This record gives sequence, C-alpha cells and structure tokens, in this order.
Amino acid sequence: MLALLALAIVLGGPAFVTQLYAIGSVLGGLILLVGLGGWLFALLDLVGGLVWPVLRRTVIAAGLVRPSYYLTVLARSAWEREREGGQVVAAALALLHRSHDPALATWLEGKIQARAGSGLGSVVATGLLAASRGDRDGARDILLGVDTFDPDYAPRAARRAANDWLVADAAARGDWITVMRRGVQPGQATAYTAFLARAAARIRGEALAGEPNPTDLGLWWSWLLAPGRKAMRPLLDQARAAPRVLHQRKPPPPGPAPATVPLVDPADHADDPVAHAQALHATWLALRPKTAGQPATELEQRLSATRMQELCRAWEAAWPVAERRMRQRAAALTAQTRAEEALAAIRRAVAVELAGLARAAKLPLDGFEVEVATAAEAASELRAELLTGVEAGSEELRARTAADRRLPPAEESRAWNQFRRGYEEATLLGGLALRYLMFPQVHRDVCGYAVWLWNDRKEYGLSGPMFQWLLREAEAVGDIEAIELQRKNVGAKK
Repeated sequence: MLALLALAIVLGGPAFVTQLYAIGSVLGGLILLVGLGGWLFALLDLVGGLVWPVLRRTVIAAGLVRPSYYLTVLARSAWEREREGGQVVAAALALLHRSHDPALATWLEGKIQARAGSGLGSVVATGLLAASRGDRDGARDILLGVDTFDPDYAPRAARRAANDWLVADAAARGDWITVMRRGVQPGQATAYTAFLARAAARIRGEALAGEPNPTDLGLWWSWLLAPGRKAMRPLLDQARAAPRVLHQRKPPPPGPAPATVPLVDPADHADDPVAHAQALHATWLALRPKTAGQPATELEQRLSATRMQELCRAWEAAWPVAERRMRQRAAALTAQTRAEEALAAIRRAVAVELAGLARAAKLPLDGFEVEVATAAEAASELRAELLTGVEAGSEELRARTAADRRLPPAEESRAWNQFRRGYEEATLLGGLALRYLMFPQVHRDVCGYAVWLWNDRKEYGLSGPMFQWLLREAEAVGDIEAIELQRKNVGAKK
C-alpha cells in the first residue's frame, strides 16, 4: 500500500499531493467533529440528570410553557427513551404553574396528539392538562393509571411528576392517609412529596413507614428542601402546631357509629310493617353518595351485613300487608292493573335499590340471606349488575380490538383502568363464584386486546402489565390453559 501511494505521488506530481492533503484535511475535520459530537452527547448524558431538576425549579416553576417544552431536550438522561414525552410533560407542568391559558393548552394538546403512540409521557401530560383545565377528577383518574405501567417503559421523571400532583391533590382534599402512603413511595418520592407526607404524619399523630413522627426541626428542614415553600408555609405551621407523638398509637377499638337524626324515624312506625320498611329504607338511602364520584364513607361505616339483613326482613314482613292493601284499593277503584302486577314492579324497584345500597357500602353477595326472598332478589340484582358491567366492558375492548379503533395513550390507559376496577369490584363483591363465571370471557377479550397493543401498536408499557394481570387472575381461578399461555406472554416480555 505504501509503495502504491509513493508511486501515485511520483506520477501525479505536486498537484496530486495538494489534492491528497485537502482530502485528508476534510476527513480529519469530519473525524474531529464526530469525536466532539460524541463527547458532547456524553456530556449531556452526564449532566442531563441535573438539568431536569433545575428546569423544574426555574423555567417550569415560572410558568413558561414553550421554553419548558424546548429546553427539556437538554434533559436527555432524565427521560431515557422518552425525549418527546419529557417535553410535553414539562410544558404541562409549566401550564399548571400559571393561570390556565386556552391557547397554550390547545398548542400543547396538538403536541401530545402528534406523538400519540409514544408512551407514558403523553399519559402524564394529558392528566396534567386536565388538571389545568379544572377537571381534577379526570386528572386523578388518568394519573392513577401511571401505577399500572411497566417500570421498564416508564421513565422515573414521568412517574414522579404524576405522583407529585396526586400527593398535592390528596393534601388539598385532606386525604392525609394517601399523602402519607404516596409521599414516601420508593422510586417516586421527591423532596416535595416527602415534606407533605411528614406534615401529614404530624397532623395525624402517626409515624411514616420506617420513620419516627417528625420533630419541629425535621419539619423545618424538609420544608426548606422542598420547592414551593411559600405556598406550603401554612401547612408547615399547621403541622408544627400538632403535638408530636413519640410512639405509634394503636388504633382505637371500633365503637358505635355516630348517631344521626333520621329523616323519618322507623321506630315511630313499628306498628305498621309497610311504613316501618319505608322509613328504614329512606334512612339508608339518605346516606348514599349524591354524585357518582363521591365516596360513600358514612354508608360503608354504618350499613353492615346485619343491618342489610334487618332491612330485607322489614320489607319481607311488609309485602303481605302491602298486597292486601293494594287488592282493596284496586277493588275500590275498579282499576285495570292487577294488584299482583303492581306489587311485582314495586318489589323489583326495591330490589334494585337494595342492590345499589349494598354496592355502595361494599357488602358482598355472601352477606345476603338467600332464604329471605327479598334478600335473594336484591342479591340477584346485584350479581346481574356486576356481571353485566364487566361483560359490557370486556365486549367493548374486544370490539375496539377487532375494528382497530385506537385511542390516544392517556385515554387507552384510562379505559383499561376503568375496566380493571370494575372487574375487581365484581370479584370483591361477587366472590369466587362470580370470578369463575367472568374469567373465560375476560381472558379471551383482554388477552386479544393486550396482544393488539403489543404487536400492532407497540404500547409495551401498557400491555406488559396486562399479561401479568391475566396470569394472576388465571392462577386465582386455576385455569391451566390460561396460566400456560400467560406465562409465555410474560416470558416474551423478558
């Protein structure tokens, strides 16, 4: 090679040497640029973990939406394979730090939709965007779904951003138990959530997991490390005003539920079975949640299985008297409707309302006395309601899979989590018998849905945990074929 090069130089003369020198200079420059670029990317990866916290406390905290979006490109290592996901999350966080701007929200929504199939960042950004618009219930529903994502496909920065909002939302609602649980959750806790959790522990007089009840100095130090100290100063003062508990308190023994004045006192109608059942029924209906999303805390605490049995027996004693009165009324008015038909409609309405009360109070089907006809009818209504809800949700997943009807990642996660919660509620209230009945269809439809998400849509972070969930359910009901299939699916992930 050297001999050939020397011969080419001799034959080519000085002009060839000049050209060779120019080519070598260009190649050397390109090699130098590639080397410098590699060092630059290595430097960005090295400091990227520091860029994200700095952005959160400066540009994002200042509510600068567009600069937050573009500057997050520098936080490479903090967002791993989700560079664009980090950008939309940063912009959504900045939008939360200012009064809601519809124009900026629309711009950000376009950015999210443009990258609709790219993972957890879109889900978190959509949830934060809903919070900025004032839809806190929707934001909570979306961001709680982050917990179900596969950690291998869920950047820690995204999970922490979602957890920060969920902890702050729980603190705003006074849900201190959730604040204490999520505020120190491994892998998701930040200085912000840690302060909120310690303040909640001090307010409740309880200890956090692995920590004593915080001292005044500990609260001050945790507050100083947390961002947004000015807004959290009232919470610090509230926590410091609460006495410190040196030892974990034992929970007080359950006592009688606080007495409330009923709208109609059932005791006033003890001599009339129909009026007594109506008054007792009205007393419990008054404790139902007024809206769909409202928790039924008081009803759960007071309506036990024994009290539900008392209510069912009251109605059972009322039916003969009610039938006799309706016959007399129908005969006096020469009504066309038979008393038996009218009574059957009323019995059905009562059974439906009893099933609703049991569901709101989380009373299992086993708590109904099947030998009491009214209780058996209510249990049948509850079983049918739970089963119909799960079957409809499962069929919806199957239909969307067959039609290739895709949703954005946030809505896909929300739809899956709503179905999963409905199924788990049905298994909790319906017991193993209902679980056996539901699982074959659920396994068929959810497995096809998860395979579609995995193969066609590359939504690994969402579909991977579905296979693991199906495996746990298959093991719970002892379905050998389903267990073997889901073990293969879970193994394929690895």
